[in-house]
Amino acid sequence: MNLLIRVGGWLAPTLLATACSVVAPPYTPSIDNVQALKNAQTAQAHLGTFDSQAGTSNTYPVAVRANLMRSPVGDSFGPYLADAMTRELTMAGRLAPQSDIEVKATLLKNNVDAGIATGEATVSARFVVTRAGAVRYDQVKTAGAKWDSSFAAAIAVPKAVQEYPTAVQNLLGQLYADPAFIQAIQ
Repeated sequence: MNLLIRVGGWLAPTLLATACSVVAPPYTPSIDNVQALKNAQTAQAHLGTFDSQAGTSNTYPVAVRANLMRSPVGDSFGPYLADAMTRELTMAGRLAPQSDIEVKATLLKNNVDAGIATGEATVSARFVVTRAGAVRYDQVKTAGAKWDSSFAAAIAVPKAVQEYPTAVQNLLGQLYADPAFIQAIQ
């Protein structure tokens, strides 16, 4: 029994230490997303609050197998989404801090699954556009990404972390492809 307690006393901290923390890569703007914003010639906006609604579909940090993925921006993935949109609006020349058009968002779902054969990330957010306080757009968008994964965590986890920004790119791509959104920011 004494041996069991000693082994258990050593094993428990070791198992807890294996739950590593990883940081999502900085967001890389999508050329397609930037071009979609550039095509909306008179569009301009500034960003308001981007927060994250806590829940079982949107925990922070995000579990990726035995690892916990954190945002490189802020204390949730809401600021990560804001950073992504800021980068794309800036590259498209559509970010206007003095504009009376404001884009806000609430991250509703943020899951990453580093599956054995296929990995998948799903991101969902409610986007609200206001002009001088009046709501011009209020919709939920959901997007994701899939990739080949592996049984080996040493391969699957880094791949899942690397692919996560693609889900965010796809989410913003859906938003920018919505004619109602583009009209709301013009």
